[in-house]
Amino acid sequence: MLVKARALSSALIFKFNGNGFLFQYSTTAPTNHFMVKYLINSLGFSKEEAISSSAKVSYHINTDKNPDLFINFLKQTGFSNTQIKILVSKSPDLLFYDVERILKPKLHCLTELGLSGSDIVKILLRDWTFFSRGLDTHIRPVIKCLRILLGSDENVVKVIKKTSWLISYNGGITIQDCLNLLQSVGCSNDKIKNFVLTRPGILKLGAKKLEETLHRVEKEFGVSPDSAMFLHIVSVLASHSRSNLDKKVEIFKSFGWSDSDVLTMLQKLPYCVGLSDAKVRTALTFLMNELGHESVYIASRPSLLMCSLEKRVRPRYEIWKLVNEKKLTKCKWGFYTVVSCPESRFLEKYVLPLKAELPDLYDLYIKNIGK
Repeated sequence: MLVKARALSSALIFKFNGNGFLFQYSTTAPTNHFMVKYLINSLGFSKEEAISSSAKVSYHINTDKNPDLFINFLKQTGFSNTQIKILVSKSPDLLFYDVERILKPKLHCLTELGLSGSDIVKILLRDWTFFSRGLDTHIRPVIKCLRILLGSDENVVKVIKKTSWLISYNGGITIQDCLNLLQSVGCSNDKIKNFVLTRPGILKLGAKKLEETLHRVEKEFGVSPDSAMFLHIVSVLASHSRSNLDKKVEIFKSFGWSDSDVLTMLQKLPYCVGLSDAKVRTALTFLMNELGHESVYIASRPSLLMCSLEKRVRPRYEIWKLVNEKKLTKCKWGFYTVVSCPESRFLEKYVLPLKAELPDLYDLYIKNIGK
């Protein structure tokens, strides 16, 4: 049976072979009733969703494929119907990919590494561009490069699960360029490896931006590649534009911070610049305006800014202040120690021993921290 459909500037031909409709597009893909019907009946799309998705199909895609093959392949991989719908809505071209020749070899690379079916589902839902990446131009070179850097498939799996886009990034050449730059300034392979295991995003910077950032960290911030914080500062600066960084610095300066204070904070804990403007202002208002701490004190102890004000800093401060005023403990911890110590230690030193004299203290504290 041959059915023809026309829509505005382009035409489509649909063939029925007994197993379902096979779609062939002559030019750009228009909205068509057959594909809309397929998405509604097979994947549970609403009419509006189906129309929108069908219009996304690229004109160059070879649509002489049965989309049921792709759907069945995803189900066998571990995708639920809902997850398949999400994936197809993001990239309906996938319905017409060659399962045997293109898709299975690519997923085989992931299973070879040790990724489970559920891992693969999560990765592909976050980065569906994986399907369109070349097996030999992108996927295999990236895996090879990561294997050499990280030393084992287990570590490669850890990184890919943490940063799914990496597997379909611009290829092993781009990643190798980044590694070469880091090595050229004196970062050891072990240092790079350990950093990438926790923060693989540094590999996405691109050689030009990475080179500029490496120069800034050394020259403008005076941090040597030998420093334990060097790569952390590189990662943070590269992820923020100069204008955004300047805006953040101005917030600190509005509270009386000097350039030296800001530099000290960045050298000790650069991730502070990633905090929201509101969190920075609220924390500084409490620490400086209410408690009276100087900028030098906070800059040298920047983890105070990273802690939750409502669930950690303020509740512990109130307990610490009360206990000290009433002289209920011989413990002489300072404010920073009280805030930064593990929860179990704080309870042990300041809360649990006081139940006899202040029976409601423990319940009040637990309520304040939201446990």
